[in-house]
Amino acid sequence: MHTDTYTTLCSMLEQKFHVDTTRLSPGICLEAIGLDSLSLMEFVFNVEDAFHLRIPEDLLDPRQGGITLQHVCGVIEGLQAAPGTSA
Repeated sequence: MHTDTYTTLCSMLEQKFHVDTTRLSPGICLEAIGLDSLSLMEFVFNVEDAFHLRIPEDLLDPRQGGITLQHVCGVIEGLQAAPGTSA
């Protein structure tokens, strides 16, 4: 997990979703910091825009429970490393 990716996600959660960053850690579930299914979908859209990529639903489904920040970072970094997957 790259620090820049994690830092960007934490900043996004703080600024757009009003999450106290002292509550954040790589292993925290997004539901545990107050993101419901609708805000999780909005978060995924924001992530796609911030990183200029499209995340296939099979890699990061907002309806799926137990999504952690570390998982989101892994998905982003995997897509960035794969040729031809950015928007």
